[in-house]
Amino acid sequence: MTLCLQSLVVLVAGAMLVLASPCFADDPIPTPEEYAAHVGGAPILKPGELKLDGRRQVCGQRPTVIDNNLDDYGAAFPGFLIINPRLVDRVSTPVKMWIYAHECGHQFRGPDEETADCFAVQRGRRQGWLTEEGLDEVCKFISPAKGSSMHLSGSHRCEYMRKCYADPTIR
Repeated sequence: MTLCLQSLVVLVAGAMLVLASPCFADDPIPTPEEYAAHVGGAPILKPGELKLDGRRQVCGQRPTVIDNNLDDYGAAFPGFLIINPRLVDRVSTPVKMWIYAHECGHQFRGPDEETADCFAVQRGRRQGWLTEEGLDEVCKFISPAKGSSMHLSGSHRCEYMRKCYADPTIR
């Protein structure tokens, strides 16, 4: 890749992060504490403190902000995850685990949604919490989703995740 093209890729990726972020005073990427204060004092759980259906969740050394008013099931800023338990509590265990792993995937693989999807299903398969039946539940959960500028349609995402899940190089 040429230097000019590399610069353009970095610029576009940076712009996507800024556009996807709520506005914060001086820094477009908040700390967990700034985010929690911005949304009214949401609790911040230390790495490994979050449990989903009794299963401890870990995403490296990243904390999780619990935001009952988040307009989605989960989200991520560089350095921390956000989970909306009000919505997450409505879905099955494999879907909950996939949501968390998907947001964790953004921490390790960047903003690309399909890459985060693949990270999540491969992590689930590797750790033993995602079976083919669980992947069916994830696909049923996302299948109604229409495509957008951030996500492919649910059916396309599911097709891609099934390929990632079946990848024989994942141990």
